[in-house]
Amino acid sequence: MFDWVEKHKRWIQIVLLILIVPSFAFFGINYYFDDSADGSAVAKVAGTKISPNEFDQALRERQDQLRQQLKEKADPAILDSNELRNSVVNQLVDRRALLAHAFSTELAVPDEQVRKVISEVPYFKDDADGKFSAAKYEEILRRQGMTPVMFEEKVRQDLRVAQVRDPVNGSTVIAGDVVDRLGRIRGQEREISEWVFTPDSVFEGVSVSDADVKKFYDTHQNDFRIPERVRVEYISLTADDVTREVRVPEAELRAAYEKNAAQYGKPEERRSSHILIAVPKDATAQVKADARNQAEALVADVRAAPKQFADLARKHSKDPGSAANGGDLGFNARGTMVKAFDDALFSLKVGEVTGPVETQYGFHVIRLDAIKVAEMTPFEKVRGEIEADLLKPRAGKAFADAAENLQNFVYEQSDSLKPAAEALKLKIQTSDWITRGGGGQPPALVKPQMLAKIFSEEAIKQKRNTDAIEVEPNTVMAARVIDHRESSILPFDDVKGDVRNRMRADKARELAVEQGKAALARVQKGNLTGARWSSPTRVSLQTPGTLQVEAARDVFAAEAAKLPAYVGVPTEKGSFVIYRVSRVIEAPALTADERKALSRQVAQLAAQQQFDAYVQAIKAAAGVSIDLSKVEKKAQQ
Repeated sequence: MFDWVEKHKRWIQIVLLILIVPSFAFFGINYYFDDSADGSAVAKVAGTKISPNEFDQALRERQDQLRQQLKEKADPAILDSNELRNSVVNQLVDRRALLAHAFSTELAVPDEQVRKVISEVPYFKDDADGKFSAAKYEEILRRQGMTPVMFEEKVRQDLRVAQVRDPVNGSTVIAGDVVDRLGRIRGQEREISEWVFTPDSVFEGVSVSDADVKKFYDTHQNDFRIPERVRVEYISLTADDVTREVRVPEAELRAAYEKNAAQYGKPEERRSSHILIAVPKDATAQVKADARNQAEALVADVRAAPKQFADLARKHSKDPGSAANGGDLGFNARGTMVKAFDDALFSLKVGEVTGPVETQYGFHVIRLDAIKVAEMTPFEKVRGEIEADLLKPRAGKAFADAAENLQNFVYEQSDSLKPAAEALKLKIQTSDWITRGGGGQPPALVKPQMLAKIFSEEAIKQKRNTDAIEVEPNTVMAARVIDHRESSILPFDDVKGDVRNRMRADKARELAVEQGKAALARVQKGNLTGARWSSPTRVSLQTPGTLQVEAARDVFAAEAAKLPAYVGVPTEKGSFVIYRVSRVIEAPALTADERKALSRQVAQLAAQQQFDAYVQAIKAAAGVSIDLSKVEKKAQQ
């Protein structure tokens, strides 16, 4: 049953750790297939809805990940770009489609499989003995705002999706001769020289008439439109501003420690051995009586000769997990075994034997072998953990109270932010120009809910403070418009120089490409007059050097038997480059290790492409619609 789990154990552990640190939003299976969800869905997949809240949460998580990766290089414009937003919603759609497909094919994930996967997650294991700790599991989930039921359903969903994905990925086979050809192509070098035609080389000779400049300006008015914009002063209240002053008295910390002593220590554990005389569930009264008698006889034998216990367990016990070990069950805390077994075990003294003890499995002969006394973790070691737990509700209340106070101040004294700033010890800051379409800095001020307040009649015409708005989790802002400009067209005299240069640059790019194409046609016919080649360099697909990406295919497709060969391509910057291929240097044959590594890489790439195609087919069958108006930011007006 668990072959798949064993093969993918490490992958599962990594996935689950990602789910835990940092935590991600959880959406239960009922939510996934709840058609009664908010009608303003961001997307619909297989009759289910992706809500704005789900999309916003996923977007925030992706942005947080990028901020952590890029640190000071994180560009706010990229973090809130439409490209990133579309990527996030497409991933949500892909996962939803896969999950819906998994359910439609009735792929089952047994409870036992879910438990096994979770039990292998290192974060849930006890630091001392490395075994799964139910207490640690529940505590970690609680800190993430999740219950075991929620997390287990999440794991079940991941396993269902994996059951759909892995058979597709695992079916990819790459032929050996394909790997060999790819190896030769990848390692082959070609000697090339370049002849480059750049817009800069012809720019000075390009002219544009005044009439053409004016015509361009008149026909492209929106290119010169300045959107409606404002500058504001604002105050920002964060949870950190409030909670750094919150304290928990020492007495309360110690009281919580004592009240939850079991949580901060290791309970008593008992090592036991047993002999199980199994009784089938449908056993007759006689069979049950015979089993009891056998167990009673074994109790008498063990008490008469205690050293025979292990041998008797190996001979008579029907417990496959312990019989071969002489009945040894290891150390277990109270509550690990079934109740009848537990009660009997924790009533014994070391060395005592009891039985028969009846459970749903049959009759047990039980011996207590050793006791590990309960241990308490010193208060100082868990003080920080206790303080963090007690601070959460206090900090939440303190922030809520402060946010309410901020709202009261900006509403009741609506002609200035100064009273609120002074009362809450906040700094009044000034923004850059902010457009109605969402352009400007800082990013929190251009959130849709904040923009609606900033560009309202109350804020612009009546000069009132905006409401205090939660722009991000644990961040509330209020603003006041200090300058407002209506949308307008820049005067022609102000931009005609820029327009002229723009038109000259466009013509220069066109001219450079025309000249390059004409020169390419000449050299391909053997006319090398005026050619200006760079020094020859060697390039390969692995080390392309100055070789343009757009030209790589043509350069390496040139026939080796007809050299020199000439190819040319325009570049993104408007240049045109002619490449002369003068020599081909074949790659050495792949070693066994190189061949194996390349085969694996190609198989992974092919498998990903195959899976992407499979996902597209699933999405096409499921029916997918995305409301881009709820995904993308509106263009500036």
